[in-house]
Amino acid sequence: MKMAVNRVDSSGPDGRVLWVAAIVGGVLLAAQTALADSSALTLRWVLTVLVTGGSALALWRSAPRTAAEGPEPVVLVLAALAGFAIWPVAWWLMDLTNHALLEAGSLPAAQSLIDLPDTFFGARLHDASYELQILFAVVLAPLVQAWLVWGGVEPALGRAVGRWRAAWIAGAVGGALMSLGAVQNIVPGLPWGLASLGGYLLVGWVAALAVYLTGSAWAGFAAHAAFVYTSFALRDDLAREMAGKAYLDVAWLTLLVLGVFGAAMLLQVIRFRVPRPAEPPRAGLRRLWMPLAVVLIALGVMAALDVRARRDEASNDERVAVGVTDDAGARPSAPAVRVPPAQG
Repeated sequence: MKMAVNRVDSSGPDGRVLWVAAIVGGVLLAAQTALADSSALTLRWVLTVLVTGGSALALWRSAPRTAAEGPEPVVLVLAALAGFAIWPVAWWLMDLTNHALLEAGSLPAAQSLIDLPDTFFGARLHDASYELQILFAVVLAPLVQAWLVWGGVEPALGRAVGRWRAAWIAGAVGGALMSLGAVQNIVPGLPWGLASLGGYLLVGWVAALAVYLTGSAWAGFAAHAAFVYTSFALRDDLAREMAGKAYLDVAWLTLLVLGVFGAAMLLQVIRFRVPRPAEPPRAGLRRLWMPLAVVLIALGVMAALDVRARRDEASNDERVAVGVTDDAGARPSAPAVRVPPAQG
């Protein structure tokens, strides 16, 4: 005989967590898109932290709280190493996606961080812009996302659909928020736009599985932060090593196999080292699909904006090429006109 499952309306505490996460994703996309051409880099990071952290704080204050022990430090190290292991796989997937999207065109040239004045309420932060970006990207942004997603969304989903399914759904939500909230149009920086989504989903799933195995949001934070730190520290080395190699080259395939195997083995070590957290009482959630649909809509908007920007850039390149050709045809004796390269 099938047991009945009590269902909780999506307007309850668990439902509010999902709605807040979905709305945060949309707000971050709107803010980062509006500021994509702005020279204020630190402002963008501050908005990301305030929106995500403020939402997590509001939920935390309105929900009943229970004391929970943090994981052992060695478990956090293992989770961080899993984030490090999945890094080349995520970047390979991002670059492959970007290559496929080149059919629509390339994105406009990004702004160089070196050239940004980075003003914040009248203060010029240019000399500290890179260091501030590292602080926000590696520590503060993963911390507030861990609070909202790994400490809020994943437990709420666990009470609705079970912890195992919740890990996969929460990992997808976390990866979507990474992509929706990514600072756009800055180099050096983290990937953004549609091309970044697949890689961030991988990172989200690794972080969510670490949370599933430990019962602690700190494990998800460690995996996410390690991925971001590695992205800043080693991406130039990766680019040099893999320059000119096909996506299915033996060197790439070897790195992909090692990355996936390493992340899986590290999660297995966590699994055998930490007692599995108990399953919470199941209370299904009515209209669970609604906040998740909002996340999908936000991703659809991001994809549409990305493709439109690529097509606009391709049209601009065509107009420039036609203009140069026509000019050369009308005045064959004139020297060729070189279009100065975009900064970035």
